[in-house]
Order: sequence, then structure tokens, then C-alpha cells
Amino acid sequence: MSDKASVEITSPFSGKIASLAGAAGDMLKVGSVLCSIEVEGGEGEADSAPAAAEPAAPEPAPAPASSSTTPSSTTPSSSSSPSRSSNTEVLATPATRRFAREHDVDLSSITGTGRDGRVTKEDIWKFVSEGPSAPSSAPAQASAPTATSTLTAPAESTTIPLNSTRKAMYRAMSASLQIPHFSYSDVVDVTEIERMRLILASNIPLQYRKTLKPADEATLARQEQWTGAARVDPTRQFGRITLLPLLLKALSLAMSEHPIFTCTLSPPPSAGPATTDPSLVRRPTHDISVALSNPSPAGGLFTPVLRSIDTSSVFDLASRLAHLQSLLPTSGNGAPKFPPEYQGAGTLTLSNIGVIGGRTTHPVVPPTGQLAIGAIGRTRVEPRFVDEARAKRVASGMEEAGAAELKVEPRLVMDVTFSADHRVVEGVELARLVESWKRIVENPARLAA
Repeated sequence: MSDKASVEITSPFSGKIASLAGAAGDMLKVGSVLCSIEVEGGEGEADSAPAAAEPAAPEPAPAPASSSTTPSSTTPSSSSSPSRSSNTEVLATPATRRFAREHDVDLSSITGTGRDGRVTKEDIWKFVSEGPSAPSSAPAQASAPTATSTLTAPAESTTIPLNSTRKAMYRAMSASLQIPHFSYSDVVDVTEIERMRLILASNIPLQYRKTLKPADEATLARQEQWTGAARVDPTRQFGRITLLPLLLKALSLAMSEHPIFTCTLSPPPSAGPATTDPSLVRRPTHDISVALSNPSPAGGLFTPVLRSIDTSSVFDLASRLAHLQSLLPTSGNGAPKFPPEYQGAGTLTLSNIGVIGGRTTHPVVPPTGQLAIGAIGRTRVEPRFVDEARAKRVASGMEEAGAAELKVEPRLVMDVTFSADHRVVEGVELARLVESWKRIVENPARLAA
């Protein structure tokens, strides 16, 4: 029963009310006498309904029975013993009892400060925080002494000032609020470009490799003698190739088809309210920024730029990405220090959330004047029809399945989402860029052209 319930309880006896244990509005202890009922023949006792409900209105006691009437043998039964030996004999609301159970407190160990000795939540809180203030009338249960260790005062909050990196993020993202964003999402089949990646990974040029066999050392020495192609710095060497350099190269080819994305907006949003008419500045090279998260406790998101991707090989891009990774701090609270070649902003940014495990996100355009940003999710396997065009015709009823079975094969797919600055980029322009990039990724032979 809740604290707010009011329930009429039917008496198990027929007769007249001889006396009431209290006036209307009084609180009676659980187990005490509610009323005495005078029954014919003196059968039974009427105190068998220890309910907390109160009668609608008290009735006056009847006149003494005549000598011919057998007086009721009912007498008010005595209340419980003054010593409280269990929780059920303590006056407390159900909510308070639940609070006591949650903190392993025996209600009989607490002297209530509420009306008629009622135990309140405040009494329990004081008991577990300070311990009993007076000897209990009944021994506490064995679990009560441990109550002091189950409830502690709430911990105080701590103010942590933003470091310089997060302050820069705060300012940049606040400036990005000026940009009206819109997004375009699609699913890209990366099966073929992944097969190309595996081929390239097994044919890394000697000058980029982390380790060389003695025969490779001799071969590289001859190459240096004739071509001057010296081995790159160790921080730019790598042992494997990820999909990212291939995706960057494919995006550069798509930018050639949609030159608006080789432009930046002037003045950029980070410069504040424009004092001159806005314009687009087209760059002669394809410069794409990549999003990197600082792994140190200082945190922070950085977007160093890879310049001239249109004239760079996939191996060169992989080398520069390896160099960027080497610049990220692995301990302490420092921020990475990028050399001038990586400083500045690109005309696009590509963020790889797939390394964390996510499938989809909606990236925010940085306020550097670039027009769009893309995010790629994790690669996963999905069943696809080998002849998707025929599968569409069969599904639409234009062709019957017939004897030729529709074959299904596993394919590697990846979710991609691009966001753009809608002040200067039309929705169809972003859609065409993404579809061109998707077409190149799904047919990567153009990367070798």
C-alpha cells in the first residue's frame, strides 16, 4: 500500500462498535487495536483487523446491555510490547522502510522523530552518517553496524579548466555554428579497392619499408646510385598500407571532376563577420586535411593538411600519414607539433571514424574556409547480388527469375557521410562529388592510370 492510499476494510464480524482506539485523523501503530465490536453471544474478538484505515465517523457507544443480554466478551487486546523487536513493529512509511532496506538499517535501532514516534528518512540518514545517538530499546541486527560503510556523503565536483588545445577547439566549433550545414550519405563497396590495397601492401618500394633484407639493401644502394631515390626518413617508413591513402587519392580524382571543391571561402568563418563580399579562392593543387585525435590525456582534434595529393603516389601518401602518426605524443599531456608542410587548411577534410568502430557520423565543417568534410565508417561484410541490375529487373517484375539463378556473394562495404557549407555549395554539387568518388572507389583501376 502506498503512503497516499485510503482503503475501506470490511469487518469479519457483525455487531456494534463498542469503542474506538482513537479519534478521526489519529495514527495508530501497526498491530495495535483499531476498535472493539460488540457481537451477539460474545463470540470471537474484534481486534483481528489491524488495518491503518480509519472509520468514516465515530459512533457513540451503546447503552449498557440489559441483564437478559449477554455482554460482549470482547476486550481490547493489549498493544505490542514496548520493546520493538522487528521492523514491522516500527511506525514508518513504505518508502522509508524501502530506504532502510537499501542501506541495511534495522528500523528498531532508530528512535523516530516524526509524529507519534514515526521513523523518517532523515532519521535513517542521520543514523547511518553519525551512528546511533542513544541506546536502542532492542538489539540491532548484525547487519546494522556495517551500514556506516554503505552510505557516504556526495563527492564534491571539481572544476577543470580547458587546456590550450581544447580552447582552440571551443573557438573553432563555435565559429562553425555560423555555417549552415547539410549532409549527404551513401554506402560504398570497397571490395575491389581492398584487393588493390593488398597487392600494394606486398609491393612497397624499398625506400619506404621499415625493414630491409641484405639483398634489398644492395638493390636500394644501386637505385640510389642511378636514380638518387634515397631511403626516406625512418619516421616516414611504414610496414603496411591502410585504405586511407587510396581513398584520399580517389577523392582527389573526384575533385578534378568537380573543381568547386578545390576552392576555399574568403573570408573564412573563423575571421568573424565579413566586411567584404565573399569570394571563392581556387587552389592549383588538391589539398585535403585528415582528422587526427590526440591520444595523450590532453586530448584534442587536429586536421593537418596533405598538399598536392593530385601529384602524389599512394605510397607517398602512406609515408606522410605514417609521419603524422609519429608526431602524435604517446605519453604526457603535450600536443603534437606539426612541421610547416602540414600546417594550414585543405579545401576538404576526410575523417576516418572506422578505426574506432563506428559506422556513421555527421561531421562538422571546420571554419577554415573549406567547403566540405567527409567521414568514413568501418568496413563490414554484406551479401550483394552479383548481377545487381538483373536483380532489380526481377524485383520490379520486368523480368522473371527463370532458370538463371540470382547469385549472391559477400562484399566489403562502408558507410560515408559528407557535410558541406550550404551558403556556397548546392546539394546536387555535393551529391555529384560523392557519387564520383564512389564510382572511382568501386572501380579503382583509374588510380593506376
